[in-house]
Amino acid sequence: MTIEYRQITSAEHRRFGVAVERGFGGHYKPSHEAFALDKKTLTPGMTMCAFEDGEIVGTSGAYPFESAVPGGAIIKNSGVTAVTVSTTHRRRGVLTNMMDRLLKQEREKGHPVASLWASESVIYGRFGYGMSIQHEVIKIDTRQEALRHVPKVPGRIRFVDTDEARQLFPIAWEAAVNAYSGIPRRDDDHWDRGMMDLGPRDDWGKPWLIVYEEDGKPLGYAIYFVKELHVFGEQTHGLMNADIVVSSTSASHAALWNHLLNVDLYDTVSTWRQPSDDGLAWMLADQRQLERKPYDGIWYRIMDIAEALSTRTYLADGSLVFEVEDSFIPEWGGRFELSGGPDGANCVETTKTPNITLPTATLAAIYLGGAKLGELKRAGRAEEHIEGSIALADAMFAAVRAPWCPLMF
Repeated sequence: MTIEYRQITSAEHRRFGVAVERGFGGHYKPSHEAFALDKKTLTPGMTMCAFEDGEIVGTSGAYPFESAVPGGAIIKNSGVTAVTVSTTHRRRGVLTNMMDRLLKQEREKGHPVASLWASESVIYGRFGYGMSIQHEVIKIDTRQEALRHVPKVPGRIRFVDTDEARQLFPIAWEAAVNAYSGIPRRDDDHWDRGMMDLGPRDDWGKPWLIVYEEDGKPLGYAIYFVKELHVFGEQTHGLMNADIVVSSTSASHAALWNHLLNVDLYDTVSTWRQPSDDGLAWMLADQRQLERKPYDGIWYRIMDIAEALSTRTYLADGSLVFEVEDSFIPEWGGRFELSGGPDGANCVETTKTPNITLPTATLAAIYLGGAKLGELKRAGRAEEHIEGSIALADAMFAAVRAPWCPLMF
């Protein structure tokens, strides 16, 4: 049978949800309220699916995000999500054809970049995505640990219930959006849908919700779960999983972690989506109690090179000509001249001799300042034609803070 590629219709939304969950090994059984929000947060016009004989055999979609880039400007960012191919249709080009159509659809909407969480890290490089935001899994033994070096903390931590969290967390989130490159803004529908998932989690029970405030303004929050451990019927000290820790200032970061490290009866704290330059290690009395594991967090795909590079600012003044090779959608590549600095930038197509040749995935990796072009060159992922160009690129693309995106989408 011929495979058809198109957006779903409104009547196919539940079937879309079933296909997505099946692709990740689950079953789609949302409540009436959750299904209504699913239809609002990912509308048919945001999807691109594969059909065979009327059956959905491949799914993909993209949220219309907005996120900050270095310098603080907000860029339109397609948050690619729900990417699956039915196990009955593997190795038939379904993903390649869906991704081609989805990316072109999103560029037509005026989105210069796309981003995604990769369920499998080896998949998306061939579509021009580069690992742009690196996260860390951390684990701390709190029995021998404490904060020794902390900034001044003028605010306070307090517990909140779900209803109050729904009012305060979005304010703290927006503060983090403005403090980091890469965090997407979230509208009311996304917040309402996300809060529905704050129920009990297996044997971890219900989550604890805390917020950090200064003069009544939320600047950070955390959601954590605790689990008691029992050995032969006797209670021993337990585990804590900090599902998410969102901070926008040094004070909010210190206050939240001071709380998490001092919850009685729970001796191990773990979390899994911390920024790569979190700074927690430098605050601890004994860094050996901290285990850190880096992993690929968010992959970016640059769809409009001129607009994307013109939107951000650069730490150093300079001008470079890039030859960008796009093997997946060749017409999006080409030769571009970037002139920029701390006060702004401009990027246009050019016929000038290139300083650097690189694939679009490498450009995506350095776009937010999360990777150094010099390291990528040593890995064979960029070529320097004029001596000193790579060093200049690293000086320009460097970021004051590493990019971050704690939102799972």
